[in-house]
Amino acid sequence: MERNMPIQSWYADDSQAAGKLRALRKWWDTLVLNGPPIGYFPKPSKTFLVVKKGLLEQAKLMFAGTGVNIVGGGQRDLGAAIGSETFVRKYLQDKVEKWTKQLECLSAIARTQPHAAHAGFVHGVRGKWSFCQRVMSQVADLMQPLEDVIRNKFIPALIGDDVHISDDERALFALPARHSGLGIDNPVLDSPHKFRASVKFTEALTDLLKSSQAKLSLDIAKQKQLKYAIKMDKEARLVAERAALRQRLPAEMQRAMDFANEKGASCAFTALPLLEQKFVFRSKRDFRDIVRMRYRKRILGLPTWCSCHTKYSLDHSQICKLGGFIHMRHNSETNLFARLAKQAFNDVEVEPPLLALSGEKLKLKSANTQPDARSDVRVRGFWTRQQNAFFDFRVIYPFASSYLSKSPAALFRMSSKHKKRVYLERITSVDNGSFTPMIMSSSGGMGPEMTVAIKHLARKLAEKRNEPYAATIGLLRCRFSFEMMRSALVCLRGSRTLKPRHFDDDELNEHATVVVNAARLF
Repeated sequence: MERNMPIQSWYADDSQAAGKLRALRKWWDTLVLNGPPIGYFPKPSKTFLVVKKGLLEQAKLMFAGTGVNIVGGGQRDLGAAIGSETFVRKYLQDKVEKWTKQLECLSAIARTQPHAAHAGFVHGVRGKWSFCQRVMSQVADLMQPLEDVIRNKFIPALIGDDVHISDDERALFALPARHSGLGIDNPVLDSPHKFRASVKFTEALTDLLKSSQAKLSLDIAKQKQLKYAIKMDKEARLVAERAALRQRLPAEMQRAMDFANEKGASCAFTALPLLEQKFVFRSKRDFRDIVRMRYRKRILGLPTWCSCHTKYSLDHSQICKLGGFIHMRHNSETNLFARLAKQAFNDVEVEPPLLALSGEKLKLKSANTQPDARSDVRVRGFWTRQQNAFFDFRVIYPFASSYLSKSPAALFRMSSKHKKRVYLERITSVDNGSFTPMIMSSSGGMGPEMTVAIKHLARKLAEKRNEPYAATIGLLRCRFSFEMMRSALVCLRGSRTLKPRHFDDDELNEHATVVVNAARLF
C-alpha cells in the first residue's frame, strides 16, 4: 500500500477507504484500472462516498463521471452505519424500532409456546442486535424501548404471570442459565461490555490499518490469548454480578440459585427444543411450571389438599410417596442410565441380585445383609475390564425440610455416604465388584460420583460412535436433565387418586376368567 493512499480495509469483496478527497479519487481510479485484470470489478452504483456537508459540492465535482453515489449525512456499512452523529442515531433508532416489533411478536408467541419463544430469543432474536452492540457505542443509549418490551411483555408471557417484574428478578433472569439465570440478557446493560470487548480484540488489526501496513499480519497465538482473557473477564464479571445479586435475595431464593447453578440443572434453558430428541416442553403449562419450580415462584392451579390428607404444595408434591411418582422418578433415571450403558457395554443388567451371604461378616451395621438385596444397575467392565460395576440411584429434593440447612455439596456428600454404608462393603467383599452411588437432585444437578460416571460413559460412547466427546457429554447431560424435569412435572401435576372420587368399583374387582366365562353363557 502506498503511503499517499488512504487508509483502507477489506471484508471479502467489500472494501472501505477513508482519507482526503484527492486521495480517495486516486484510490478509486486505481481500483477501476487494476481491479478487472485480477477479477475484481468495482461497481459505482453500489459505491457510496460519505463526506461532510461542507465538502458535498467539492466531492461531486471531483467524482463527476464516476457514477459513485455521494451522500452528505451517512450510509449503512456492513450492518452498522457511518457518518454524522444524527444519521447514526437515526439509523440505530430505526433498527431498535424494528427489533422491538419483532420482540412484541415473539412475546405473543410466548403466551402459547413459551419454550419455543424462549429458545427463539436465546438462540435467534438477540443475535440481531449483538453486531451493533459490538461495533457501535451509541446503541447502548437507544436500547431502552427494547428492554421495556423484554421486561414488561416478553418475560411475563414466558412465565404466565402478569405481575410486575422486580429489579432483582430482572437481573436474575438476565444472567446466563449456567449462572442460575434464563439467558434473557439486558441489551442496555450488555452493550457497553460487548463494545469494549470488541474494541480490545480488534485493537491490533486497527493499529495495522491506521499505519497503512501492506501486510495485515496478526500474531494468531496472541489473539487466542486475548480472546481467552476477554472470556475470563466476562466470566469474572458474571460471577461477581451473581454473587452480589444472591446477597440481596431471601434465603429461599439463594438456595434456589445454588441448585440452579449445578452442572446440568439448566439444560432445559440452553438446549435447542428438538422434538426428535424429546428436548421440548410442548405444553405451555409444563415449561412455566419448570421455570416457577426453578425460582420458587407460586405454582398456579395446584389442588389445596393432597389425597394423603396433607396440604398440597410444590414441596409436598416432590416428596409425597402416594401414587408411586417418587419411585417412578427414581426408575426413570435408572433405566436411562442402563439404556445408555447398553450402547457401550455388552453385559448390562437392571436390578441385579447381589450374592447371598454365606458366613461373611460385614463390619458396618448399616450394611444391607438381606438375602434378596439388589442394586439398581450392573455393568460388566465399566471401570475395570471384566469386573462388575454396581450403581445405585438416589434422587434428592433439596427443599425438603430436613435438607434446608445443607449446601448442595454437603447434601450430595451425605447422600453418597449413606449409599456407601449400605452397599459398598457388601459389593466389594462378597461380589468382588465396584460400587458407585448415583446421586441426583430433582433440579437436575449431579453428585460428584455420578458426574464422573457420566463423563466416563460419554468417553466410551464417543469412542464407539467416533463422535466428539464434548458433544456426547452435552447430550448425556441433556438427557438426564430433561428426564428429571419430566419426572418433577409428574410429581407436581400427577393425580394421586381417581377423579371424581366416588366410583362403583365392585364390577371392576371380578376376575377376568369369571367375567369371560359368564359372558360366554349368553
